[in-house]
Amino acid sequence: KRGMMKGISTIAILLLAGALVFGQGFSVGANAGMSYNILNFDNEGVDTYSDFGFGGGLVLDIAFLPMLGVEVDILYSSYKYSFSGEVLGEPASEIITINNLVVPILLKYKMATSTVSPYFLLGPSIIKNLNGTIEVTVLGVTKSGDISNDKLETDFGFQIGAGANVGVISQMCISPCVRFQYNLTGDRDWMQGVSESMYDFLFGLSFTYKIK
Repeated sequence: KRGMMKGISTIAILLLAGALVFGQGFSVGANAGMSYNILNFDNEGVDTYSDFGFGGGLVLDIAFLPMLGVEVDILYSSYKYSFSGEVLGEPASEIITINNLVVPILLKYKMATSTVSPYFLLGPSIIKNLNGTIEVTVLGVTKSGDISNDKLETDFGFQIGAGANVGVISQMCISPCVRFQYNLTGDRDWMQGVSESMYDFLFGLSFTYKIK
């Protein structure tokens, strides 16, 4: 896994270097948004955990050709997974919150139009767990604690999405975007002997300024 992450980091550096030398355009800005996070267990009878998270950070938009480029984001993202129901006939709930550094490296295809330019995104993402908490409530009694270090890791994800660049003035644009992210290495063994899958629906709004 470390080799895969190192390879992605190297690709990102090469893309940035190439864009600065040969690129058709280079924009920088900020992103903020929400996410709908899902933690799904493969055992029958085990409930799916889901909830809303939030995040934001920096956006680098690099154009190699008028219609083709790459977007590299550096984001703080808080993902949240909640369950509410019954355990052994008693009301219970659990909330898992994980704070992450997420770095998507996405190929970007833009449709050439005047004011509003739709685009499509596709590519890998690095999901670095920073810290997290677990909160459990049973019979009205709540207990919480930090997620142990062995459950925190650096994951490899895959994103696909679409959005649109809306020109404000010649150098600035606003960009709403919707993405789907699947965590390819997110199995943490939360429950012994039960495997999990983690995926997220991401809703963001970016503001960028063209500097080249």
